[in-house]
Amino acid sequence: MLGTKIQQLRHERNLTLTQLAKKTEISKSYLSHIERSIQANPSIEVLAKIAAALDVDIKNLLSPESLISKPYAKKEPIKDWSNLINTALEAGLIDEEDLREINQAIKNGISKK
Repeated sequence: MLGTKIQQLRHERNLTLTQLAKKTEISKSYLSHIERSIQANPSIEVLAKIAAALDVDIKNLLSPESLISKPYAKKEPIKDWSNLINTALEAGLIDEEDLREINQAIKNGISKK
């Protein structure tokens, strides 16, 4: 539950694991383990860094009652595209300028609906 919540918040903020790792100064692999619930009990210190980077109160991360603004299931198509774009960015297949153009294209597409 904790890992899923962190992953949802990260996706809502359009952050890659690499970006979150840099913001928190926590290794990408450790963050991945937290998100996949391989590491189910991260320290309060680690959670505080993650909460600060995601701009949420640490209580929101720990509270089973707190809800994410949008159900994760509804974000699956966006998640798939987001993962694809992030993978391409991390692999050097696209750069920051390409990313800005993609974001603008998405915004233009959304505003036409």
